[in-house]
Amino acid sequence: MSKLRTLTMLVATLLALGEISRWWGQPRLVPLAFDEIAIAAAMLGAALAAKRLGPAPLAAAWGGFCGLAVSLLVVTLDHLLHGPPKESAVFYAVILAAMLALGLGALGWALALCRQARRGH
Repeated sequence: MSKLRTLTMLVATLLALGEISRWWGQPRLVPLAFDEIAIAAAMLGAALAAKRLGPAPLAAAWGGFCGLAVSLLVVTLDHLLHGPPKESAVFYAVILAAMLALGLGALGWALALCRQARRGH
C-alpha cells in the first residue's frame, strides 16, 4: 500500500501545484482552482489516513480524482467536437484522458487492496 500512498501524494501535489501555477496572480484563481485543490487535499488526506484506516480512503480519493478528470474531459471534448473552439483542446483532451486512465488504474489498485484487507480479517 505504501507505493499507492506515494503515488497518491505525488499526483495530489502535482495537481494542486499545477492548478495554482496556472491561475496564480489572476483573480479567477479562487473559483477556478477550487475543484482541483479540493481533490488534491482529499488525496493527501487519504494518503495520510490510509496508514491508520487502510486503503478505503485511497479508493474514495481516487474515485473523486476520476470524477474530476471525467467532468473536465467531457467539457473539453465538447469544445473539441462541437465548438466553440478552445485553445489547446486536443492537448487538454489527451492530458485529461491520461489522468482518467491513471485514476482508474489507481482506483482499481485501491479497491484490490480493500478486498485483500477484507480477506485478511
